[in-house]
Amino acid sequence: MPKTTRHDEGTVNIEVFIGGAPLLEIRLCEGLLEFGQSHPRWRFSMRSASFKYTEEWLEEHRISGVLSLIDSTPVSKVLRAAGIPWVELFPSKPISHPSVNVDDYAIGRMGAEFFLGKGLLRCAFCGVGTYWSKRRGAGFRDRLSEAGRDCISTDIPFDLNLDWGFSEKSGQHLNRWISGLSKGSAVMVAHDAVANRFIDLCRQQGLRIPQDIAVLGVGNHDLLCKLSPVPVSSIDAAVPKATICGAEMLEEMIRGNHPKAPVFIKPNGVVERESTEILSYGDDLVAKVVSHIREHACDRKIVGTLPKTFSVSRRTLSRRFAKYVGHSPAMEIRRSRLNHAQRLLKNTKMSLTEIAYTCGYTDLPHMYRHFRKDLAVTPKSLRSS
Repeated sequence: MPKTTRHDEGTVNIEVFIGGAPLLEIRLCEGLLEFGQSHPRWRFSMRSASFKYTEEWLEEHRISGVLSLIDSTPVSKVLRAAGIPWVELFPSKPISHPSVNVDDYAIGRMGAEFFLGKGLLRCAFCGVGTYWSKRRGAGFRDRLSEAGRDCISTDIPFDLNLDWGFSEKSGQHLNRWISGLSKGSAVMVAHDAVANRFIDLCRQQGLRIPQDIAVLGVGNHDLLCKLSPVPVSSIDAAVPKATICGAEMLEEMIRGNHPKAPVFIKPNGVVERESTEILSYGDDLVAKVVSHIREHACDRKIVGTLPKTFSVSRRTLSRRFAKYVGHSPAMEIRRSRLNHAQRLLKNTKMSLTEIAYTCGYTDLPHMYRHFRKDLAVTPKSLRSS
């Protein structure tokens, strides 16, 4: 059990050891900045993998605790010997020490759900061979299997010595795999760094993004996503939220409490950019109706106006939706309202009643019923999570 560090007065000195995770640094800082606003006495110092801790250095600098990322085995030995509490952030594989990680399996399922919602029929997963990548791939394939869809996949290992880049051999492997993809495929890539390179290689082969290949990354790293030849849609893995949770866990450990289990943070959602801006249901009418629904779902009268708007009978529309989407137009409206309500809950300070009316619900209890039935949560609990 780590000793309790005195921090009742003065500065709480926290070391943040980056280790082998350079691409997490910016998003990590977002979380540290937010946590620091409510903890003005906490001082964070960031160290790279080349920094060597010693017991004497930790004592001399009055270190209260450490947040350690990914590759930290040598550091943990020193911390344990010095009696300094620490929390592992985003461990690359399961560990017994107190830790906080993103929910990689849920990330994979979210990617599949996103593609299914767009009606994209041919799906594929490009991993990087790590434990967390395999968890994302498993979630992706399991959700597609539940929907009766197949999935092809490959692994393109990172070269950590190249700062999470590609070796020549890995690049050749990825090029060959891309050349075997059918046009109209939707590819989830395990990390934005690979998604960025993936899009570059697709364009070199004459493939259009997203018209020929739709691409979804993970991490929502702004520079990687926005500086891509085609801006990359990406799942926000909630790294800042996980970092805040890790800092809160460390605060408890400094006070002498010891967490009993690792914590996994659910992803925030998909941030869509140009690489997936396409609807492809194999039926032009259905694609147009889905696009119309997502734009006007909050209009309470939309259900009754669809047949007239698209000059088609209600029965024909329901039949074609069942064939190409797998559910009714009414269910598509319901899902769109739920999605819009979730965004407002997370990104605005609107009251629950205001959100209910804005999203097309007749009243707040109506919205609560749909949240409980479809998401197994309440709007209030989702906002506070």
